[in-house]
Amino acid sequence: MRISIRLKFTLILVAVIAGVIAAICFINDRYLETYVLDQKQDKLETMREAVEEFVESGYTKDGSRQLNRLNRLDNIAALVIQNSYGMLGPVVRYSSTVEQTGYSLRLDEYLQGLNRPVISDIYKRGDDYIVYKAYDSQLGSYQLECIGVIQDASYILTTPLESIRESAALSNQFLVTVGVAAAVLGGILVYFISRSLTKPILQLARLSEQMAELDFSVRYQGRQKNEIGVLGASINHMSENLRNAIEALQKANAQLEQDIREKDRIDQLRREFLSNVSHELKTPLALIQGYSEGLKDEVNDDPESREYYCDVIIDEAQKMNLIVKRLLNLGEIESGEMQLTLEDFDLTAVLKGVLQSTSVLGKEMSCETRLDAPPELWVRADEFMMEEVLQNYLSNAYHHVQDPGRIEVKAGKTEAGRVRISVFNTGKPIPAEDLPHLWEKFYKVDKARTRKYGGSGIGLSIVKAIATAHGGSCGVENRPDGVEFWIEF
Repeated sequence: MRISIRLKFTLILVAVIAGVIAAICFINDRYLETYVLDQKQDKLETMREAVEEFVESGYTKDGSRQLNRLNRLDNIAALVIQNSYGMLGPVVRYSSTVEQTGYSLRLDEYLQGLNRPVISDIYKRGDDYIVYKAYDSQLGSYQLECIGVIQDASYILTTPLESIRESAALSNQFLVTVGVAAAVLGGILVYFISRSLTKPILQLARLSEQMAELDFSVRYQGRQKNEIGVLGASINHMSENLRNAIEALQKANAQLEQDIREKDRIDQLRREFLSNVSHELKTPLALIQGYSEGLKDEVNDDPESREYYCDVIIDEAQKMNLIVKRLLNLGEIESGEMQLTLEDFDLTAVLKGVLQSTSVLGKEMSCETRLDAPPELWVRADEFMMEEVLQNYLSNAYHHVQDPGRIEVKAGKTEAGRVRISVFNTGKPIPAEDLPHLWEKFYKVDKARTRKYGGSGIGLSIVKAIATAHGGSCGVENRPDGVEFWIEF
C-alpha cells in the first residue's frame, strides 16, 4: 500500500502528540507526587523560617502578616504557642485556623514525647524541629507537618498531601482531552498545510519520470529558497547537462556511423579498384606471357610470325604502361599532390590542336567533325589538364560515333560567366542505369568494345578529378541522335 507524504506527516504528528501526552501522564503518575512533596517541603521550610523570625522579633504584627501571606499563598496552617507566659500557662501567639484543637494536642503530645511519628515518616530532622508525614483522622487524609521549638515557643506547621494524587489524575485527564483535540486539529492542519510542501515534491517526481523517458526539455518552475528550491535548481542543471551530453553523444554517434559508412565505402572501392586493376592487367600480362613463351619455344620460325609476336607483346606492354600512368595521374590529382599550373591561354587554339591530333582516329570511317567556338576564348586554367580532358572526350567520341556520323565540339561562356566545353557524337545512347557510374574508375558500358580499342575505364575518372580540381563540374546527357559529354569551369 502506497502512503503519501502528506498522510505520513499527519500520522507522524499525531503519533508524536500521542507519545508526548502518554509520557507526560506516565511522569505525572510516577514522579508528580515526589516533585510536589519536595516543593511543599521547600515551602514548609520557608514558613518555618518565617515562624522563627516571628518569635525572635517578639511576635510583632509584621511577622504575623508575613505568616498570613504565606498561609494564603502556600496553603500552610501554622500554630505558634508561647510556653511560659503569665500565670495561665501557654498562650497562642499565632493561629492560622479557627479550630486548632487537634494541632494543639499533637503539639502537646510531641513536646511530652508521646505519639511521635515513626522514622519511616520523617523527611527532615533538625536540632529543634522535625518534618514528617502524618495521618489526620478527623480529615481522613495525610498531612505534611513540621513541629519545632524556638526559645520559649513551640510551633506546628501543616499542609495537606491528599490533593496531590487528585491533581495528578485531573492533570492527566486534562492532558488527554487537550492532546486528542490537538492531535485531531494538528493532523487536519498538517494535512492541508503540507500540500505546499508535497506539491513541489510531486512536481519534481513528474520531472524525474519525464527525464527517465529522455525528455530533457522540462524545467522546474518553483521559486522556493529552501532545500526543495535547491533540489529543483540541481535537477534543472542536471537536465541541461544531460541534454547537452546526449546531443553531443548523438552527434558523435552520427559522425561515427558516417565514418563507418565512409570506411566501408572506401574499403569497397579499394576492393573494386584492386579487382579492376588485376582484371585490366590480367589480359595483357597473359598475352605477353603467351607470346613470349611462343617466341622462346620457336612456335613459328618465319620472320613475319616472330614480328607479329613482338608487336603484340609491345602493344600489350604499352597498354599496361598507359594504365599505370593514368592511375598515377588520377591518384595525384585526387590526392591534391599534383599542383595546378594556372595560366591564361586561348582555349580555341587548344581545341583546334587536340582535334588535329586525334583526327587520325576517324580516318577509317566516314565521320564529320565540327568545331563551334569563338575565334579566341581566353581562360585561366591548367592547359595540360584541359588537353587531357579534351583528348579523353574526343577519344570516346571517335570510338563510339556511328559510321557514317558526326562529332561536334562546342566551347563558349555560360550566362553565369563560366566556360563550357561539350563534345557530341552521333550513335547509340548510354543506358540510363549506366549513366551514374560512368565516372567511376574502371567502369565500362561495353567491355568487349572497350577492350577492342584499348580503353581502360579510367579516362572519365580523370576528367571528373580535373573538373573538381578546377572547382568545376562535368556530366553526360543522352540526345535524340547521340551522346554529349560536357565540362564547366
